[in-house]
Amino acid sequence: MKINKTDIDALNSSISIEIEKEDYKEKFDSELNKYRSKAQLKGFRKGKTPIAYLKKMYGKGILAEAVNESLQKGLFDFIKEKELNILGDPLPSDSQEMVDFDPNDFKSYTFTFDIGMSPDFKVKGVSASDSYPLFNIEVDKAVVDEELEVARKRQGTQKETEAQIEEKDILTLEAKELEGNDLKKDGWDTGFTVMTELIADDKLRADVLKMKVGDTFDFDIYNIEKDKDEAHVKKYFLNLDPEEEKEIGNMFRAKIAKVQRLEPAEMNQEFFDKYFGPDKVSSEDEAREKVKEEIGKYYEGQAKSFMYRDMLEGLVEENEFPLPEAFLKRWLKATNEKVTEEDIDKQFSDFLKNLKWTLIRGELAKQYKVEVGPEEIKASFENQVKQYFGPYGMDNAYVQQTIEKLMSDRNQVNKVYEELLSSKVFQKVEEEVQTVEEKISLDDFKLKVKEINDRLNP
Repeated sequence: MKINKTDIDALNSSISIEIEKEDYKEKFDSELNKYRSKAQLKGFRKGKTPIAYLKKMYGKGILAEAVNESLQKGLFDFIKEKELNILGDPLPSDSQEMVDFDPNDFKSYTFTFDIGMSPDFKVKGVSASDSYPLFNIEVDKAVVDEELEVARKRQGTQKETEAQIEEKDILTLEAKELEGNDLKKDGWDTGFTVMTELIADDKLRADVLKMKVGDTFDFDIYNIEKDKDEAHVKKYFLNLDPEEEKEIGNMFRAKIAKVQRLEPAEMNQEFFDKYFGPDKVSSEDEAREKVKEEIGKYYEGQAKSFMYRDMLEGLVEENEFPLPEAFLKRWLKATNEKVTEEDIDKQFSDFLKNLKWTLIRGELAKQYKVEVGPEEIKASFENQVKQYFGPYGMDNAYVQQTIEKLMSDRNQVNKVYEELLSSKVFQKVEEEVQTVEEKISLDDFKLKVKEINDRLNP
């Protein structure tokens, strides 16, 4: 086998590989003999089919496979041996001619591949003179009140009320079919529940909010609740059997038979124990302090993630280097059959940005000797699985089985590897640069998160 690399420019090269008879003949003969031992063709005993006959029937395919196996091994061994930092995968050169494999004429075959090369660069923007803002998010009383109110509602109970109806109330309606403005003789009677805030008609909802138990109102049963189709109305509002055919009008008069309202749990020890855990909190002041602390920790993590996103954007902008764009477009098209040229052009700038970050991250990982091992990936999966099952406390054997299944999924492993590598690199960058603390309200922080999300996902 003869292999030559020709540099076209700093970012594009070609590799020419000459596969000689000695590189594939042994493999060809071995595979052909395997076919012979298994073949049971008409007119021949099993294992006795003449080689010439097998060559005629299967030889071209076996030869192509033997040559390709030798070619692929030679190509990737060469890339590894020469430590070539290539982007994407080698692509057959446009000048490559079709090869006609003749199993009766062993000869040399020449193949040419184009490769895109990763540029040489040193990462800029990671020094003591570089700085990034780290938001200190203020958790005010209103945020704590809202979180506690949500928690109390989760542990609350539905109770009947005869007070004026509110948005979140659940109404039990007794409805009778109308004919014109009057109740229809022998008309359809039905009963169902609806939440006030889901009443579709704005005017009707406003009227209902002025009512209480015992009041009545007229309505179109097919328009009483938002986003409910005819099948749902018939089954749940009219209480009809799916197979039942019956002529029933749209208009009904409802009497509000019952109003249920969620009553939040009282701020007492029972609530504290259920929400925070037994004996963790014993007063409202302690509860508020605990909630504030937990929210603060959560948003500390969010602020750190925001800063890391800022670092990524800054490093990509700071480090300008060329890439083999024409080759990369060819590679994207070759590896994504359903993608059109228009799709590639539309998404290419985002692809280049992600690729630049991958290259920058790779250089920083080498510089800081950052690695991610299998045990770290497994530990990450274990944490994910335990968080998913949460308080259900799944059997450890089942948890380990789930982890092993995830570890066997290449896509899942790559995803976790990428996340862990990025996290480690960001932590190293954070040690090198200045982080400038900036106080910010929670609302303003949420606006900044929305802005960056809108920019990244237009």
